Amino acid sequence: MEKLFNRSDRIAQELQKKIAAIIQHSLKDPRIKTIITVSEVQVSKDLSYAQIFVSFLESDNNEKVKKKITILNRASSYIRKLLCKRMKLRIVPNIIFHHDDSFLKGNKISCILENLTKKE
Repeated sequence: MEKLFNRSDRIAQELQKKIAAIIQHSLKDPRIKTIITVSEVQVSKDLSYAQIFVSFLESDNNEKVKKKITILNRASSYIRKLLCKRMKLRIVPNIIFHHDDSFLKGNKISCILENLTKKE
């Protein structure tokens, strides 16, 4: 029987859990006082880089979102250090944070579809 997931997929899932816990419990930056959701993690095949896609509860203002992403990217070395302690990997990937706006796009589409059904 073949494995359903390759190693990078399993590591991405584990990174998603650990980074979400670190952001919620260990990151004490007062500039980030909103709920942050780690929606997806993409790991390179050689496990040297990980792209972390996050969404914010209050993500209406694009400028605030960019500031929060910048803050998270500046704290990525601290988060990586905590990951080294919590995960048993020989190489812990470098972390790059990106904003995931798929929830907002999906919400806009559902509102448009809802308005279309009301007009009919």
